[in-house]
Amino acid sequence: MSLNSIMQIGKSGLNAYQIATEVTGENIANVNTPGYSRQRAVLETAPQTMSNGFSIGTGVNITTVERYYDSLLQQQMVTGQTTLGYDTTKSTVLQQIEPSFNEVKNDGLGDAISKFFGAWQDLTLNPGGTAERQAVLTRAQILVDDFHAVSKTLNDTITTQNTSLVSMTDSINATLKDIAQLNSQIKTTQLVSGNANELKDQRDLLVQNLSKQIGITYTENSDGTTDIKFADGGAALVTGQQAGAFSLTTNAATGLYDVNLTPAGGAAAAAVTPTQGALGATLALRDTIIPGYLSQVDALASTIASKVNAQQAAGFDISGPPGAAGIAMFSPAASAATIAINPALTSTDQIAASGSATLSGDNSNAVAMAALLNDTSTMGGSTFTGYYNSLASKVGLDVQSSQNTVAQDEAFSNQLSTLRESNSGVSLDEELTNLVKYQRSYQASSKIITTATDMMDTVIGLIR
Repeated sequence: MSLNSIMQIGKSGLNAYQIATEVTGENIANVNTPGYSRQRAVLETAPQTMSNGFSIGTGVNITTVERYYDSLLQQQMVTGQTTLGYDTTKSTVLQQIEPSFNEVKNDGLGDAISKFFGAWQDLTLNPGGTAERQAVLTRAQILVDDFHAVSKTLNDTITTQNTSLVSMTDSINATLKDIAQLNSQIKTTQLVSGNANELKDQRDLLVQNLSKQIGITYTENSDGTTDIKFADGGAALVTGQQAGAFSLTTNAATGLYDVNLTPAGGAAAAAVTPTQGALGATLALRDTIIPGYLSQVDALASTIASKVNAQQAAGFDISGPPGAAGIAMFSPAASAATIAINPALTSTDQIAASGSATLSGDNSNAVAMAALLNDTSTMGGSTFTGYYNSLASKVGLDVQSSQNTVAQDEAFSNQLSTLRESNSGVSLDEELTNLVKYQRSYQASSKIITTATDMMDTVIGLIR
């Protein structure tokens, strides 16, 4: 081996350990960067050569700079984020509507129902009493107001979920474009044998963020790109450098948004129904969960109004002997939002407490009206208060269940994050150790060159 070969070996060491030090420095600099995967320079011996009949090495080469990446763990994190996104969105919204059904901390709708029929019970003791009759009207108005309040909360929440689709789809579309752009950069970088590790980290983080919003499946390609498909139907969301897009159109029948998807590649837009991720939860809340609560409240309002009006019609007021047949107390109520006091009911004298047109002091109709509170024939075997309490309990259980589910999702997600950090995260202790190791190796390589230089100077000196 010539002295020049010795210097080439030293030079290869300088180059290799300089790159290894740069990689270590990059790891240290990105220790707190979200989604960053630590990298390492892979060293291997340079091709050997024959010298004086011996096989001699020619130094060291860096074959690649690889990142610590676990594709299975990435897939698990994507799936976990989709579940977490759905459950978190559902839990947040349910907690917002829960106070409307909270009968412990405030006087809610259930209490208003009980006190309305309680006012009729009080009227049975003094059928002609002005104060008792006024109490019936006051409690009727409070009942109407509480129905309106619950209905408004639920309808406003439906509207809010519908409106949120605009920003949600815009965010999804922006993420899809960013992933497609990163795919392009990764492919170009790898075509010129560049290092695209950090671009891949950025893309993988975007894929995780996307999976929290919608259900997806993805494929990692040999050219470094990632293709993404919509889990609900399989339409292409990202194909190489092309990105699909979600759009919204207003449904003429409901006035709410329909979700459409234009797949990557330019195919025609088609209506889709997301069922996963935050977008799926938003649609489920808007179209199924909250309308389910609202339909039960509407049924309760409509039934109370019709039963009370029917009982009013069966009795007589005290407008003057003989008493007139009772008029409807509520306007025809199709829902909790439309229930109202009958505008024709302008006087307490029109309350039909009597069951006789000629006996103004009779209370039989007031007794029958008060008995409606315990009637189990109209609400599926439950009383009015029992039916409402069952609904309030269901809302409370749904809230509690969703909170427990979110806690479990977060624990699972945190466990996966810990595993990823253990596998791909940066350990400062390890990197500092590597830094010292590469520094010493760099110094040793430089010593090889200076030693070869001294040897060459000695040979030149001998010639002189």
